[in-house]
Amino acid sequence: MIQHSQIYRGQVVHQRLTPCAHSFSYPTTFFGFDLNELKPLTQQISLFGHPQARPLTLRDKDYLYGKDAPILEQLNHILPPERPGERTLLISSPRYFGYAFNPVNFHLRMAGDALLSVVAEVNNTFGDRHIYPLTQLQEVGTHQWTARCAKDFHVSPFNDLAGEYHFNFRIERESIFLGVDLHRQGKCVLKTWIHGKAKPITNAAIWKHALLKPFDTALNSMPRILYQAAQLYYKKKLAVHARPSPQSKQTLIDRDQTQQHPIV
Repeated sequence: MIQHSQIYRGQVVHQRLTPCAHSFSYPTTFFGFDLNELKPLTQQISLFGHPQARPLTLRDKDYLYGKDAPILEQLNHILPPERPGERTLLISSPRYFGYAFNPVNFHLRMAGDALLSVVAEVNNTFGDRHIYPLTQLQEVGTHQWTARCAKDFHVSPFNDLAGEYHFNFRIERESIFLGVDLHRQGKCVLKTWIHGKAKPITNAAIWKHALLKPFDTALNSMPRILYQAAQLYYKKKLAVHARPSPQSKQTLIDRDQTQQHPIV
């Protein structure tokens, strides 16, 4: 039975505040997959497959350690296994006709309407993958939580490793807001967020919000990233920081290594 998995229609927004102002927003379609509902989704939604190849396909190896093991099984090496009454919602975009690039995925551990913990999974354009396990969440309002952690992974060539991430989550049945702000020396230098209105996952919804709007899906993530990088480099003249070799144990995939980080 499909109870918690949904398709979201909304926007992704970036606001760079310093050393120069630069902002953009795009309409977007993304998904919330209850990891225990992947089998009924595949059985009931002909346009979605896990792991079967269909117009929209979710592959286990596209996440976390990059293994063929189920995503939830990989996640159990990072968070305690689900307890009775708990579920894990993966906020991501599946592969569209075999391709997708997700700069960030969120693994949300829920119990009812409460958010217990989060694993923020970051992919950079260099082929590296890093996680930020957030287990000390602070509830700041109805359906709202925050968390903080030091930045220790290279993402944009226009930011070095200095700073602290401030995460903001608002999770409701009808909508979702996921924000990540970068702070340095007590000041916010970059604000990013994604938000969307929820709809049931059906073949009709996939056609309307994903397949008929291909440039609002993960198909267009990489072209948009390259376009905005060109704007920052050629127009705004921002300095470029070379990619450092990952040093953190939370970097699960390092492009310089012949093997991914082992599951331990």
